[in-house]
Amino acid sequence: MRQLFTMLLLAVLPCARAQYFEPPPINPDPVSEVTAPPASQKSASASTKSTGSSTATPDLSEETDNTVPVAREKTRVAVLGYHNFSDTKPVTEMLMRTSEFREQMEYIHKTGLRVISMKEFLDWRLGNLKLPARCVLITLDDGWRSVYTDAFPILKEYGYPFTLFLYTSYLSGRGDSMTPAMIREMQAHGATIGSHSTNHLYPRFWKQALTEGEKAYNDLMDVEMGDSFKRLGELFGPINTYCYPGGYITPEMIQRLPSYGYVAAFTVIPGKVDCTEDVFQVHRYMVFGTDSSIFRHAVDFRHPLVIAAERQFRPQKASPVPPFPVYPLPNAVAQANIPIISAQLSGLTNVEPNSIQMHVSGFGRVPAKVDPSTLSVQWSPPLRIFLPHVTVRLTWKTSDGSSHTAEWFFLIETRPSQPST
Repeated sequence: MRQLFTMLLLAVLPCARAQYFEPPPINPDPVSEVTAPPASQKSASASTKSTGSSTATPDLSEETDNTVPVAREKTRVAVLGYHNFSDTKPVTEMLMRTSEFREQMEYIHKTGLRVISMKEFLDWRLGNLKLPARCVLITLDDGWRSVYTDAFPILKEYGYPFTLFLYTSYLSGRGDSMTPAMIREMQAHGATIGSHSTNHLYPRFWKQALTEGEKAYNDLMDVEMGDSFKRLGELFGPINTYCYPGGYITPEMIQRLPSYGYVAAFTVIPGKVDCTEDVFQVHRYMVFGTDSSIFRHAVDFRHPLVIAAERQFRPQKASPVPPFPVYPLPNAVAQANIPIISAQLSGLTNVEPNSIQMHVSGFGRVPAKVDPSTLSVQWSPPLRIFLPHVTVRLTWKTSDGSSHTAEWFFLIETRPSQPST
């Protein structure tokens, strides 16, 4: 069977490599702004593809008409997650250039990807609707005021529906937060509301409640998941979706969500969504302001045979989400010359900074830099990574002398880099 698959793959690769291995030119240079291909290039795409130019806009799937609904099992959805926007403030993972967001929305428009609403997504996932082969679902977390001032005008201009995942303690209108009136205005122009909890708690609060017993943990879920469901319903009408703050998930949360009225919940683990997706662990690409390649991978709908070939190298199970922010994200696809591997342990308690160690597959224990004041851990690989997937393991001790471990893996982009011209 493996030999048959290899022969089939070798037969399709000569034409598939140029057409599918090279993602559209969202951002060939990670330090530059995202640049969507000019409209004039669309008519020239056939000739540029034959020359191997990096400005070509390749076909993204076998479907030539992405307006036509297909069988449910042929549809894949890229769920995009955003946070904050500005054209003047310093860019961070959570804060993106407004101009870059516009270029990404323009790219979605030019390439014919279908932007769907949350209702369409749920109807499709639950078996009540057919969609085109390549779809995008846009979500925006927290309730930053810039969503209203910067992102909303762009989304309204393109007529794109979107979902706001809000946590209710951040709806005062003070500081950088939105007011309920702003959110209602967006509802009138295509916004769906979902819950992002009541207080957006760090993992340590959930872990503390778990140590206090089942009742304490259930009470905390009632506040964070149940109360936010009721409050958002009172303010904006019925809701039915949830977004895990920081991507922190426990089996107890998954089991409890339906009892409050939720029918789906979203993670921060990247990956295309198909009709078999666990409806309470929906994959989502968090598009960082500091890494436009995430958007490039999200909108890359390549040929199924090429994707199947890459999956030969993937572990059978998804990597668990560490209880703190890490980069690259768990299960994400990174470039072979990735500049940094990092983790942020500031959300943990009683960590002994001198005890923190990082191990990376292919390199063993690495000389990671630890900032004792912020508990950030960083290491830059000294050379290109050739492994198909990389496992990172962090170990540390707490002040009570106990040892702890967290582990995640990410994939390495397998397509060859384009030669410079």
